[in-house]
Amino acid sequence: MIYPIKTTELQENLDFYSEVLLMQERATQYIKGFPWCKAVIGSSLYFNLGEKLCVFLYEIDNSASKDDNFLWVVVGDLPPMYLDIYGPKNTVHVLADYVDLAKKWISNVEGGLPVTGCYPFNIASTAEMASLLKQRIVLIENAILANMDEIALPAALKEL
Repeated sequence: MIYPIKTTELQENLDFYSEVLLMQERATQYIKGFPWCKAVIGSSLYFNLGEKLCVFLYEIDNSASKDDNFLWVVVGDLPPMYLDIYGPKNTVHVLADYVDLAKKWISNVEGGLPVTGCYPFNIASTAEMASLLKQRIVLIENAILANMDEIALPAALKEL
């Protein structure tokens, strides 16, 4: 498969096809859950490990900012996260940023510190949740980041 793939063009021969459809729905519901997301205009699949980990790029109607309509969304067997495109410009950077933000959250939880200054993961800030997230972060760092393709934003979006 050649990525990215518009989610309206996903076909059954895609690896983990049925899982990707579920991950797309999860990502869509996640992003639509924010009050500033008036509508989803479109989305593309940029990275695919089925229900374990997917990275999508969403175009939305953002009521909070006319200039902030594209967001990366990471979903899978871990807490979802969105990142704007002003930071990470490709899939490797998206997952590296996810790892960095998760490590800070994990460190605060393990150290008994508040997570108010951390990325607002929608999970309980308990030692058990920190341990589960840490396992996934170690896997992303050690097995995925070094072996994944670096799929960049479309040229027109890189300039933003």
